[in-house]
Amino acid sequence: MPAVLRNGRTVGQQDEKPESSKTETTFTTPTTMSRPSTYLLLIYPVILGIGSLYSVLSPIAAPPVAPLAPGVTSEANTPSTAPVNYFSTKRNIFNVYFVKRGWFWMTLAFVLLQITTRPPPAIKQKHYLQAALRYTLATFSWFLTTQWCFGPALIDRSFTITGGHCEPHILNTNGIGEVIGMTQINSGPVCKAVGGRWKGGHDISGHVFILTLASAFLIYELYISDRDSSHPHVSPKAAAAVAHDMTEEERKAVGGWESETAAKVRMWSRYILYGVVVLDFWMLMMTAIWFHTWQEKLSGLLIAGSTLYGIYFLGHHVPEWRSIAGGL
Repeated sequence: MPAVLRNGRTVGQQDEKPESSKTETTFTTPTTMSRPSTYLLLIYPVILGIGSLYSVLSPIAAPPVAPLAPGVTSEANTPSTAPVNYFSTKRNIFNVYFVKRGWFWMTLAFVLLQITTRPPPAIKQKHYLQAALRYTLATFSWFLTTQWCFGPALIDRSFTITGGHCEPHILNTNGIGEVIGMTQINSGPVCKAVGGRWKGGHDISGHVFILTLASAFLIYELYISDRDSSHPHVSPKAAAAVAHDMTEEERKAVGGWESETAAKVRMWSRYILYGVVVLDFWMLMMTAIWFHTWQEKLSGLLIAGSTLYGIYFLGHHVPEWRSIAGGL
């Protein structure tokens, strides 16, 4: 069988090690993998900056020449008479079935990642408990920001606090009574459900928030899963190739090497994760071009960044928190 490189040493059937040493399981410690640089997070403001600049300079994506009424929030930069890009409408398939269900796709990729991760027995329980805690914290932030925050979600609260309200698109026979009734609505989804429009306040970009948080969460969790793996420096594709010609006994002799099938499943779980992250980046760029003001996009970015800092970077300054939640 082909020799296997393990911890800087070649292991094969011809090894002359004592039998007791052959069956001993050793693992590379997590510290041998370099931690991702925090500067990698700069990709998010760069994407938003490029998209926002394009929205101003492009003759197609540029906002209307005539300014909107003071305090009016525009959900798209283009006027109704301008040429419309496929991604400038909220009805595009990626927005409807991916971004609007973004937490589902992020959760799916995260679960597939975890069930195909193979941490050594010594840290297996700790790895899964800390991963579950980090996911819970990220989900809690998403829930408070976009769904419910002891009443209206944080996005809705910021909108109404800054003077926003719900109003009908066109007055009907109810006249003033309809306007008064709609102004009591304090939720964007409810406003749109009754045929109104969300107008006049600071509309934090929920798209920027969820796309930033979900993609960075998956990238960091992928790093942690590979770091905590029994063989952190071996890719799933390489593991499948190595395992192809190995027997069960030989896999055990080199530290519990996974089967070829398990390695391929792990490989495809990562392909799904890569696909979710790439779509997150693409839709973040589309959001930067077609939707919200730069202040609203910046607000969504800051909330996502604060969540990521608390989950992954706070432990560098508070060791007690790192021992609980883990991190980079």
